[in-house]
Amino acid sequence: MELKTEGIVLKRHRSGEKDDITFIFTRSLGKVMVSSKGTQKMSSKLRPVLELFSINNYQLLKSKKESKYFTLINAEPVNMFQNMRSSLRKIGFSYLVVELLNKFTEIEDPHEELYDAAKQIMDIVESNAYSNIENIESYFKLMILKYAGYDLSKDAQYLKDHHISREIKELFRMIQSSPDASILDVEYDVIREINMAIDAYVIYILGEDVFSTKFINGLKDDKGK
Repeated sequence: MELKTEGIVLKRHRSGEKDDITFIFTRSLGKVMVSSKGTQKMSSKLRPVLELFSINNYQLLKSKKESKYFTLINAEPVNMFQNMRSSLRKIGFSYLVVELLNKFTEIEDPHEELYDAAKQIMDIVESNAYSNIENIESYFKLMILKYAGYDLSKDAQYLKDHHISREIKELFRMIQSSPDASILDVEYDVIREINMAIDAYVIYILGEDVFSTKFINGLKDDKGK
């Protein structure tokens, strides 16, 4: 099976001394596991297309139907998000995107709408076309929860048990229903409270911590956009 598709790099780890196993969220087939030979070498031409949260066009091959791995044949960069990589706050957001995509998606479960939405949000942050990154962060988390089947604004029992105020509930709905994440402009202190509430819900759903939110919270004094 040959697969030519655009994809976002979610997770990468070393396999042996010179090779990699990479989780890539593709537009065509959803999340796939990709094996690549020699890409740990600094001289490898394919090394850059396995950088976390980069978007690339991939040529992948699965020689046996029962195999859980695709083999990386070739790839070309689409967007390396160099602007994002210049800011710790943006790096934290990018890690959040790929970590939640990895945690909330299954292997080879196509989700083109989610792929397009995630890419659009990353493009917004790369271009600085937003008022405050915390607004974009809250939108993305509510969006991926909804795609995964969890609508916080409608989880009445959770909202009641955790004493979420009516005002915050309404803001959940407003943020989630926004036609354009870049136009959101909730006051900084309020949006921080909203993000903390969403983070708690994400942990409740997953049953485990999310590393990227800890990293972001560690940068709470950095309000850089």
